[in-house]
Amino acid sequence: MDNILYLLLTNIAVFISLIGFVAISTAQIIKRKNLGIYAYILLFIFICGLYLFVPLRYTYLGFATQQAGLLKKAIKLSVNPYEKRLCNKYLSEIYANDIFNQGIKDGNKAIAYMEKALNGEYNKYKSETYMLAYWYSIKGDYQKTVELCNILKLENGLPLINVYILNDEYAKALAAFKNNESSENFLKAALYKKIGNIKEATNAENIAKQAYDSQIKSIKEKSKQIEFEEQISKYKTIEAYKNWLEVQSKEFKFK
Repeated sequence: MDNILYLLLTNIAVFISLIGFVAISTAQIIKRKNLGIYAYILLFIFICGLYLFVPLRYTYLGFATQQAGLLKKAIKLSVNPYEKRLCNKYLSEIYANDIFNQGIKDGNKAIAYMEKALNGEYNKYKSETYMLAYWYSIKGDYQKTVELCNILKLENGLPLINVYILNDEYAKALAAFKNNESSENFLKAALYKKIGNIKEATNAENIAKQAYDSQIKSIKEKSKQIEFEEQISKYKTIEAYKNWLEVQSKEFKFK
């Protein structure tokens, strides 16, 4: 909603400035004499309003085409703190996801730009802060991940599971699991086995198998079935999950 309001207000300001600039310029041409001081003050204000179109355009094009360079130009040219925050957020997402496969994925840059976007206001932007905590967990930054989750008052979730498993704190990792009936229970079962609770491990494994069977039956294409099985395989053992985290860390260029 904030993004829509930003676009709406900025475009309105640019449109009004354009009308005002044209009106005053036309009046000066028609009268063929210098206008009063107030007219020049208004003219200056309208020129400033028209200038807002430049960073706005870079922001829009940078986001639409996933071009980091355009967003960086928008940050340099912008005078609007909200616009700068938005560009930093977009930059962090580009470096984290690289959806156009430009080969620019970089976790450290994603973290740096998201930190700039949040500017310490973690509680104000909770979804972005959660994403930041997830990136820190992939990086293996135990302290920062736990710190952000504490700020958000989170006792469970993927960022915590990741760092607890990497730190071999299996009981804490189990406590960080949300109760569900998904195939992720394979990982829960593996954790229970690590702490010697075979009964709960069996229960979790049964839940996981039921979820897995239901999901695999709903997938008709063989290639999709293989893809799904590969996704689930990381949950089968702690070692497999750690290996998956290692691969993720390398993809993010943390290592």
